[in-house]
Amino acid sequence: MNKTGPMLAVMALILAACGGSGNGETATTTAAPQTTTTTEAPGFVPSGDADMDAVATAYIVAFDSTTDYGTKLPYVEDLTGLEETVAKYIEQGETMGGVTIAITSVTINDDTADIQYDLLFNNNPVYPDLSGTALLIDGGWVVPRTEFCGMMSSARVPCPAE
Repeated sequence: MNKTGPMLAVMALILAACGGSGNGETATTTAAPQTTTTTEAPGFVPSGDADMDAVATAYIVAFDSTTDYGTKLPYVEDLTGLEETVAKYIEQGETMGGVTIAITSVTINDDTADIQYDLLFNNNPVYPDLSGTALLIDGGWVVPRTEFCGMMSSARVPCPAE
């Protein structure tokens, strides 16, 4: 494999950037600003509104079949005693090629939020236009336990009776 061509191209770029034209002029280079993209959850694009983003993140993490119990814990109201349900949901998700959601809208109403989303199996929308609510508890947005358990029942891994 001939590596001379690419190496010459790199050297030419370095010389150009360093002002190697030989005509006495100084070259000026401007570095592009660094950009960082932060994604709180897979497939999620932040809206710029902290509350809306927190609601979306809670739903995405809670219903993603690849997130474990410890990861879901801060995003579901009182997840206590649901370790086995979450483990079975992860297994069930594997048989479907993964279960995720895609957020379509979030509306904040004081300490509750309405959310619209599509349910995806293997990244394909299977159940569009689903709706839910989120609660603001102790400064954090969470999926109500009843909604979480409703989804688990639909996935055939119901929460234990209380």
